[in-house]
Amino acid sequence: MAINILGGHAKGHALFVPPVSITRATTVMLRRKFFDAHQDLTNCLFIDLFAGSGAMGFEACSRGAQRVILVEDNPKAISVIKKNKASMNKKVDTSNIEVIKQKAQVYIKNIVTSIKTDLYDEVHLFIDPPYEMKAIYFEILKILRESDFQGEVWLESDRQKGVVEDDLKKHSFTFSKVYKQGTSYIARIAM
Repeated sequence: MAINILGGHAKGHALFVPPVSITRATTVMLRRKFFDAHQDLTNCLFIDLFAGSGAMGFEACSRGAQRVILVEDNPKAISVIKKNKASMNKKVDTSNIEVIKQKAQVYIKNIVTSIKTDLYDEVHLFIDPPYEMKAIYFEILKILRESDFQGEVWLESDRQKGVVEDDLKKHSFTFSKVYKQGTSYIARIAM
C-alpha cells in the first residue's frame, strides 16, 4: 500500500506505509484539509510526533518547510520513514528532514525548551499517537504548556476512539481550529 504526496514540489510522489498493525495513517481527506490551509510552509519548522510513515512531514517538506523532524519509536516504522526519505530525495531535497527514533514524550521533554522558534516564521507541532492512548496526548500537552512552547500545536484524534474536546476542556485546553472527516479530526490546540 502507498499514499501520495498531495501538493508542492513532490506532488504525486508515492510513499510507503508501515503495516496497519503498526501505525494508522492520517486519511487523505484530513491531510488535504490541513495542507490546503497551509499551502506554503517556506521558513517553517514542522515536527511530527508519532510519525508512522512520515507522510505529514514529507508533505510539509514538499511544500517548502525549512526543517522537518519526524519522531517515531517503532523500528519498522523508522525503516519505512528512511525508505521514504531516500525515495523522495529524487524529487525534492530531503536533507532538511531529521528522523529520530525515540518515544515522542521523551523527545519533546528533552528538546522543547531548546527549539529555536524565533528562527522560523511558523512552527507546527503535530501530535498523532494511537487514538486509544489518551494519556499520552495530555502528557505531551502538559509538557508543552509548562515549557511555554511558542508554536502551533495540532493533534489528530477520533471522537469515538480517542480524545474529544470535552476531555481537553477538563485539562484547560480548547480547540481554536478543527478539520473533520467522519469521526476523525485534526485540531489546533489553544495553549
